[in-house]
Amino acid sequence: MPHTHRTHPSELERNPQAQRKPTGPGGEQMPQAMEASTSLMPPTPRGISEDLLGEVVREDLCLHDDEIMHIALRKEAISLVPYLLRKYSSSESVSDTDMLSHIKRDYRRYFPLIIDKASVFMQLLFGIELKEVDPILHTHVLVIVAGITYDGALSDVQGMPKTGLLIIVLFIIFMEGNCATEDVIWHVLNEMEVYSDREHFLYGKPRELLVEDFVFEQYLKYEQVPGSDPIAYEFRWGPRAYTETTKMKVLEHWAKVSGLDPMAFPTLYEEALQEDQGASTHGTASLIEE
Repeated sequence: MPHTHRTHPSELERNPQAQRKPTGPGGEQMPQAMEASTSLMPPTPRGISEDLLGEVVREDLCLHDDEIMHIALRKEAISLVPYLLRKYSSSESVSDTDMLSHIKRDYRRYFPLIIDKASVFMQLLFGIELKEVDPILHTHVLVIVAGITYDGALSDVQGMPKTGLLIIVLFIIFMEGNCATEDVIWHVLNEMEVYSDREHFLYGKPRELLVEDFVFEQYLKYEQVPGSDPIAYEFRWGPRAYTETTKMKVLEHWAKVSGLDPMAFPTLYEEALQEDQGASTHGTASLIEE
């Protein structure tokens, strides 16, 4: 394993209990995020609608009714995703009535649960948030999460937002002490069935996205590890990431899709809070000087 110069241990090293479900950044516990990342991963890169709607459901007569219902509701949530992506691409708002019409009649009473699941899928995989703008008419808009302004929809796979992958990588870097080796990044992404040498049905060519597109857009820095032998590379946040988002926003996003409180990552939360407070103090001082 190539070495890197980290100023402090990663969250995983400080919090061994977080290793119970090693399927996401640092191996932290991610019940909802895990479901979202694994339930939409088909064996081959086919059309987006076919992929999302063609999930295999286990026909097992021994399944408990609750588990059968869970699978059914998850399928309904997945069926909403292509519709929500189209609305995002066309910059159109969407109402509860619109979304309800895309859900089978038998499951409409579970609408809040289905929307919650669909929202997790959208946020984790695409970095797109369903945000309510009119609480009376229950109208929503679809926006990029965490302050990021780039969605990568024109690169590699036409029309597919890539912000979800970008934020996952930013979170891994944060979790690893603000610097993560390439090996660490791919180890985590492999657990989510995203591989450097395989085309992905949502992200196209993931390695090109990380080391070319995200670097070109200045969201990531990709540099050789000093003194590494054999030569190894590491990732850091780029200047555009620091300009558009914060560690707290990235942490809050990941905690939300994981079904956790941001304070479940105490060391990361404290670091992010201190950064926010420092930025606030600097901003106040600048206003006084003016």
